[in-house]
Amino acid sequence: MDNSYEWVPFYEALADKLLTYNDKRGELFELMKKVASEQPLMKYLHFDREDWWGPRQHQIDPFSVIGVMNRGTTDANRTVLAKVLADTFEIKLAAPTQFAGIPVLDNRKSFFAGVDEVWDLFVLAMKSAETNTFTDEFKRAFEKAIAVSGNGLAYITMGLYWIRPNVFMPLDGNSRSFVSARYGVTAPSGQCSGDDYIKFLGALKNEINKQTPDISFPEVSHTAWTERGTETQPESNASGTDNQNVSQNKATSKNRISAKNIILYGTPGTGKTYSTVQYAVAIIEEKPLSDIKSENYGEVFNRYLKYKDDGLIAFTTFHQSFGYEEFIEGIRPVVSSEENTESVRDIEYEVHDGVFKAFCDRAGTPIGGGTSVDLGIGKSPTVWKVSLEGTGDNPTRTECMQNNHIRIGRDGYGLQQGWRQHCS
Repeated sequence: MDNSYEWVPFYEALADKLLTYNDKRGELFELMKKVASEQPLMKYLHFDREDWWGPRQHQIDPFSVIGVMNRGTTDANRTVLAKVLADTFEIKLAAPTQFAGIPVLDNRKSFFAGVDEVWDLFVLAMKSAETNTFTDEFKRAFEKAIAVSGNGLAYITMGLYWIRPNVFMPLDGNSRSFVSARYGVTAPSGQCSGDDYIKFLGALKNEINKQTPDISFPEVSHTAWTERGTETQPESNASGTDNQNVSQNKATSKNRISAKNIILYGTPGTGKTYSTVQYAVAIIEEKPLSDIKSENYGEVFNRYLKYKDDGLIAFTTFHQSFGYEEFIEGIRPVVSSEENTESVRDIEYEVHDGVFKAFCDRAGTPIGGGTSVDLGIGKSPTVWKVSLEGTGDNPTRTECMQNNHIRIGRDGYGLQQGWRQHCS
């Protein structure tokens, strides 16, 4: 592995240090409380809130400690936090500057639930990794930790992955999809049992050894992230069987963005607005995001502005006073005056569309208003109504169908005689 995975030994060393606090959990809590009071990036822990930490018996679990580095922020901030933890726990290794292949927590929920359940799993996982033996006790602890409300399979396997990245595989959405498509191993989901997870780890290791020897779990996790949105299919030879002499299941093509409900989240300054330009252009042009990102940003931004002028993109900023009226629909006062009246100025109320409703209305109208759209239709076309007299069977319909033509003319209110136009 290259320097992208320099975090692996650091995380393992931190896990070793945390293991020594299994019987000193109160001491660990006070230590983290002190550190958080001095580091603004750790304010989210809110150690002052009794309603948070009282029910936890003023204890913090090891996964939540490591999770300090694994939230949606910049790598620079993660390195700062890694240095803080290194100083706090006297880790001699250099703090990592790259974090390739680490799935991160949702910033809105950066804690693990069930302190005792997580501690029990952590201790048994460290022992299992050392002995390479997964006991029934570990499997039961795994199931109990997942069952605690607020944890779930993805979070718990992410925590296990952080402490021993070469032993445990995270089951976040990207990883689950990738290992299934790339290695043909179905990842467990939902309330998976400890036995199911261990069998999955064994099956995945076997397939990795067969297909991509010397590739580690961190490298698989990183590839799952970088190739999200790609389609992986086995290449075939002329006979239709899998060709074992080529890179089997190689990613053959980049998919266009199919999920349109996309949320980009992160602290201010992490590039959310910058990225929305690339996502919007990729969706409109039906191109892979990777292709758009490889282009000059200035050129992409110019196309973005043009699409925005054409009404294909709407951009708005939510703020404290931004409400339903601005987003959907609302009543606004309008001051009006009647002509030839000297002093009367009444207040009237009009219904105005909000930015979202207006955008939806534009999306529901026929294409043709944008300056860049040319369908070969004039701006003021003459439209002919073509009908076959009425619904159901009738002489006109029968005659037109039999002779492969349509009739264009006036109806019963005008000239009865129409014209015949043969269809090509």
